[in-house]
Amino acid sequence: MWWFKPVLREFNPLLSPNLLDIVARAYALIEVGGLTGCGAQRGRNFEQLFYKLCRSRSIHLCEKAGARTVAGNRSASRLPHEVDGIIHSSACVTQWELKHLSTEVPKNELLIFNGKCLDFLQGSQPYLAQTPVLRFLLTGSNLRDECRYFAILWSIMVIEPFRLPVPLLYEAVARGAAECLSSADCDVVRDRICWACRSLQSVIKELFHWTTVPEGPVKCGPGVIRIAREILDVQEQIGATVVDYLDEHFPDWIDNAAEETWHAVGGW
Repeated sequence: MWWFKPVLREFNPLLSPNLLDIVARAYALIEVGGLTGCGAQRGRNFEQLFYKLCRSRSIHLCEKAGARTVAGNRSASRLPHEVDGIIHSSACVTQWELKHLSTEVPKNELLIFNGKCLDFLQGSQPYLAQTPVLRFLLTGSNLRDECRYFAILWSIMVIEPFRLPVPLLYEAVARGAAECLSSADCDVVRDRICWACRSLQSVIKELFHWTTVPEGPVKCGPGVIRIAREILDVQEQIGATVVDYLDEHFPDWIDNAAEETWHAVGGW
């Protein structure tokens, strides 16, 4: 698979190898589709599929659906927020929100996910609060552009069908797709896409800086929506070029990754 290739010298990896593997395979699964069930059962099937995927790649989830802690830490408010999936390593805490709805993901789902992540971070022990928190929304249905803007601004990495996720866009460029892009496009990927994949703590630091010394390169304020739109444009335009590169050099990589993963998890 292309994500096992070494990173080019001029790039730094965005995700750890095991997390990148999970993101790439999760994207392949929702791209290919085939989920069964209706209503709440469909959501439960989606959760179980993700858990099987993690287990097949030797990724330990310290919390799954129904849990009300993050790495054992309760929320600051003591409200019993439910989490869908938590991966805790020495490098980062990865929070997953899993949605498979029959319609577009509504904005309230993003608001709730963002709010409970902040509540858990505020209530966490010091060692955990200092561990970067990376957040993913894995969805079998699509989002509206307005929700995508919100996700970018709050650094929620969206994995949805038929759109190469921004972290995969970066990692593909860093592993060879840079050859099909101009140097200016590579610079945009390094700056804008990395920013869209920052940790929750980085978002909070930017807000703190903006509310205390609103100067310098901090991406906040009334004009920040322009940056979110730029990132969405990068995902669509540069992303299309990167997808063509991957299709040429790694034919059927999505189908192959999905099929390999289906066999690994034993199907449904």
